[in-house]
Amino acid sequence: MNAQSQKSRRLVLTALFIAIILVQSLVPWLGTLPIGAFFLGASVTIITFTVAIGAMILGPGTGALLGAVWAAYSCWHAWTSAASIGALMFRNPITAFVPRMAVGFLIGWLYWTYVKNRPWKQQKWYLCGLGALSAFINTALVLIITWVSFKVMNTSFTGIPRTGLATWLITTIAGTNGLFEMIAGAIIVPLIGIPVLKSAKRNGLME
Repeated sequence: MNAQSQKSRRLVLTALFIAIILVQSLVPWLGTLPIGAFFLGASVTIITFTVAIGAMILGPGTGALLGAVWAAYSCWHAWTSAASIGALMFRNPITAFVPRMAVGFLIGWLYWTYVKNRPWKQQKWYLCGLGALSAFINTALVLIITWVSFKVMNTSFTGIPRTGLATWLITTIAGTNGLFEMIAGAIIVPLIGIPVLKSAKRNGLME
């Protein structure tokens, strides 16, 4: 495959991943899996794993772009939807953009640096770890930035109340979701990622 053809295919694949992320963001059940039947208020954000898999295929730079697309929708949705603790958190653009872009960049960089050229039998175990790590990065950074916003910066513009109850709700719900998402990531990313990565390599998109 010549360089121009490879570039065109990568652009098409990037556009496809952006479209998938937007559809997952807009359509209930495609981007978020509610598991409230098992734990009140808990849900798994599947979009994290779409960004992670896209970053593995297309590299850390494009991974950061995919994260930015997801973040832009999260921030827009937070400002246009009814007020809730989750929505108020993501009205802060730092909370919306930094964790999502970090997922795309870091997972893409780790895969291309340490995993890409390993045998597939080894890669499936690495993808389990990267799937769990993608959820951890997103949740940890959201919680850290939210905590810093409460303690250091003025968060009143987002509408989050300055109360101990709000802080408790944010840390417990987001922290619990993060645990479920890490488990889901360790299962979903290798399950979907291995066949997609194999196909991408066969088509010369990861050279």
